[in-house]
Amino acid sequence: MAFEFNSNFINNMKKYLLALALCIVSTYAFNKQQPVEDKNNKPQELRKVENKSFTYGEKLEYRLHYGPINAGYATLEIGKDAVIIDGRRTMNIKVSARSSKTVDFLVNKVRDDYQTFLDEDAIVPLKYTKTIEEGKYKDTDFALFKQEDGKVTAKKGSVDGEPYIQDLVSVYYWARLWDVANAKVGDMYPTVFYLDGKIYNYQMKFLGRETINTDVGKFRCIKARPTVVKGTLFKSEDALTIWVSDDDNHVVLKVESEIMIGAVAMSLTSYQNLRNPTTAKISD
Repeated sequence: MAFEFNSNFINNMKKYLLALALCIVSTYAFNKQQPVEDKNNKPQELRKVENKSFTYGEKLEYRLHYGPINAGYATLEIGKDAVIIDGRRTMNIKVSARSSKTVDFLVNKVRDDYQTFLDEDAIVPLKYTKTIEEGKYKDTDFALFKQEDGKVTAKKGSVDGEPYIQDLVSVYYWARLWDVANAKVGDMYPTVFYLDGKIYNYQMKFLGRETINTDVGKFRCIKARPTVVKGTLFKSEDALTIWVSDDDNHVVLKVESEIMIGAVAMSLTSYQNLRNPTTAKISD
């Protein structure tokens, strides 16, 4: 099978690196003043959410395939220690997406970095940053969250939403806490998140359970499908399918999709310091 590298390839691939890593796709560009963090803020009074799925030190690594080609890699890592923001303990979570050397050489480099500071108790972001470099295109964002009021003050503009808004990174970790023990096929799990000066509604559809083979072994999985943007990249709103470990960790193991220029897949290649035993893994 022949694969053509052209100007459209990198535009689609760089978006898909983010879509697979975070199950969401979008790109915008603005230029405003960066907000200033108020060191004298009193701690926000927020909810308490039980977290049984992830903890400090967790690291997940993925590889992105475009047909037989390794197109890129993504890493999601939670810092080993808590970071105090406005008197509250937060998890410092970093996400990086990188194009492969092949794509770097033949097309262009993708070097995208995202970071969130996730409140340890409320499981919502208090601060979020974005730094991306995709060929000659560069973009950044910085956002502070007043979760009590649903307000986001950001470089790309202040927005009002509802309390407990997620961001592009935190929405992945929030989704890992959803209780699907009694879910029925077709059930929807909604949330809202901030991205580039806007608030978005996001839903995940439960598709059932199945066993699959992955790069890290054979697993019992939860199968789900997030809403995606139809037309610009994906063939339909149901183009993206995700398999998550059917245990307390709820780690994304595999993602597949048909896009406008072919088919792309992402696979978990390694995991470290999971909060729970991988009981969904089936021994050989």
